[in-house]
Amino acid sequence: MLERPRGETAVWMLVGANGYTLNPRQPRFDALIVEDGVITAVGQCQELRLQLGARVDAVLDVEGATVLPGFVDSHLHVSAVGEQAMQLDLTGVQSKCELLQQVRERASALPPGAWLLGAGWDENRFDKACWPSRQELDEAAGGRPLVLTRVCHHAYLVNTQALQEAGLGLMPPDPKDGRFVRDERGEVAGLVHDNAIFPILRAIPPRSRAEEKQMLRLGMEAALVNGITAVHTDDTRTFGGFAATWTLYHELIHQDGVALRVHELVDSSFLEECRNSLADLPKPDEWLEVGAAKLFSDGALGGRTAWLAEDYTDAPGWRGMPVYSPEELTARVRAAHELGFAAAVHAIGDAALDMTLTALEQGRGGAGLPDRIVHAELVRPDLVRRMQALGDRIIVDIQPRFTVSDFPWVKERLGPARLNGVCAWRTLAEAGIGLCGGSDAPVEPINPLLGIHAAVTRRPPHAQGPGFTLSQVLDRETAIRLFTRGACRANRREAVKGVIRPGAWADLTVLSRDVLAEAEDALLEARVLWTVVGGCVAYAHNGRMERLR
Repeated sequence: MLERPRGETAVWMLVGANGYTLNPRQPRFDALIVEDGVITAVGQCQELRLQLGARVDAVLDVEGATVLPGFVDSHLHVSAVGEQAMQLDLTGVQSKCELLQQVRERASALPPGAWLLGAGWDENRFDKACWPSRQELDEAAGGRPLVLTRVCHHAYLVNTQALQEAGLGLMPPDPKDGRFVRDERGEVAGLVHDNAIFPILRAIPPRSRAEEKQMLRLGMEAALVNGITAVHTDDTRTFGGFAATWTLYHELIHQDGVALRVHELVDSSFLEECRNSLADLPKPDEWLEVGAAKLFSDGALGGRTAWLAEDYTDAPGWRGMPVYSPEELTARVRAAHELGFAAAVHAIGDAALDMTLTALEQGRGGAGLPDRIVHAELVRPDLVRRMQALGDRIIVDIQPRFTVSDFPWVKERLGPARLNGVCAWRTLAEAGIGLCGGSDAPVEPINPLLGIHAAVTRRPPHAQGPGFTLSQVLDRETAIRLFTRGACRANRREAVKGVIRPGAWADLTVLSRDVLAEAEDALLEARVLWTVVGGCVAYAHNGRMERLR
């Protein structure tokens, strides 16, 4: 029970903790003291009460719950998490027929002509791995334009009305950084890859500012409910620019009191706008930071748009496709560095990773932050050695849940010879390469405990039998560090975050189970009881959202 006097308090004490600091000098604790949002003392309750109890204004007794440094998600899309909550959610769909039925039901609730938007479908989970045709989508949507985003956000289902609204017709040319899948007549069959979707997305009527703010709030609140105290997020494309994104976050954090720390990556197309507008915007602070320049070198394995050095096993003659030529990617990385930004480059296939490393090797860094390789899902020994050679100039931003979502079908894509290089997190860790952990939500569930479970088991929750390529599993503490200390290395905040010690920010995640000592399934069964950010109880399982600062 929380005891506190009336009004704001500057000093409070957490007691009754089964605490893990992730600080080797003082691994365990059962109490700590917070003053003005910063941890000032860590240790044993009786000792702290004797020394400092007279200064304490309030007490939070967590009654034996496990207390960890606050979780950090190093790669997700907060706006897309909120957007998916407001759209047709197709995450659990098991067949083409079920998808079409959900579209019909959604269409019946929309006015004529309104766009039908949805996300989360994955044909690899269908009873038969096939997606609906454009004509089937036309019928289900009942004359409404439709866009359904695949779970990877690199493929989309569209119908005839959406193509017409975008002024494309049925036989538009492929852009250099995307493609339209076509039927035997050469017409768009309904499936669109990567940036070929942009003209269609631009045709969707803009959201109101109130809708945008609500979308972002829903994503931020989802993070807090899942014990996440800070996010490294990529939202500028969603809101059409840096200034609009920054202003929304600043309002939600500093005016509306949504206590989540945000490190906002900047899409490479908005770097100039970011630099030009920052002087007129609220200044960055410990709550809202400018992050790296986000770039893409390829797509995803699910839609076979990840760029491989050898053919896809299940699509001979096809290796995926790069988003840029090697020369253009290098030029874009160099331009980001010259503007003062680190680069965060999405690279899933091994050919894309090869190209990305070449670009980073020729760069000179930016803003004092490490460059990031985002995903690095397929690696080779020679690429690992090149990452090693870059040392602390880079950090690899991994998504452990990919082992759950991709491995049931990735064997078909890549064949057995390449499997040991897929999601090879242990190989990277043992090579001394810096790793941080993210969910890529809404591509994967936002819950960090699911990512940690995937890292230590490499199998779906509650599945029987061994996981996938168990030689690559991580131990429990290493996996937890991905979402705490590791994620804080990515924005050079490890001195004040990702660890519990005097001088660190009071960012804490409080769980119902001991996820370090209990069996692996404790990671699945644990509930978030409290999320504390900057000394504020930002989420409480009992609904008591009280400020302690």
